Amino acid sequence: MKKIILIICLSVIATNSLNSQIIPKNRALPKQHSPIIRANLLAPIGFHLFGSAEITILPKLTIMPQVGLVSAFGFTKESNDPALSNSSTVGFFGVELRRYVNLYHRYKKKKNINNYSGNYFALKYFASTPPFAKSNQSTNFENIRSIQVHYGFQREINKRFFWGGNIGLAVDDIRIRSSQNSNIGGLFPLLQFGVSVGYTF
Repeated sequence: MKKIILIICLSVIATNSLNSQIIPKNRALPKQHSPIIRANLLAPIGFHLFGSAEITILPKLTIMPQVGLVSAFGFTKESNDPALSNSSTVGFFGVELRRYVNLYHRYKKKKNINNYSGNYFALKYFASTPPFAKSNQSTNFENIRSIQVHYGFQREINKRFFWGGNIGLAVDDIRIRSSQNSNIGGLFPLLQFGVSVGYTF
């Protein structure tokens, strides 16, 4: 009987030890405030001014809806016009799924991970409105939809401010309306990058 009790005790100890080894490291991370509301400015692929809300799904997984304005979509004007390009301002909506990859490493080294100060991979959907002001060109930008995959980082500065950047690939579906009121467009793969700064509320 004593042997059976000893075997049971040893089994329980071994099981607890094994479980402690396979517990995901992200369980040791402090919980992040959610949602994290930010005002953002992103450049240089157009100037994006927008608000976002980063919402925690899992300790290392977030979703971030974004709403704002983009300026400086450039399109060539007619050859008899001395100006080379036309800048438009459009509204946009985006939603980004982020998977953070180094939070536990930063936390273990006593680096700041507040408000998801870390590196991440992201999958993003982006859609714009038509321009707020039409030009007199023979063709005008109508709207854009895109799927983007990128690698990025963000760092908190003094608890309220942050900065970051990203680089990745996008497949854009760009639509242009001609003077004959017909839609022109197609899919365009693009390499894109950006640097962002902002304020956390």
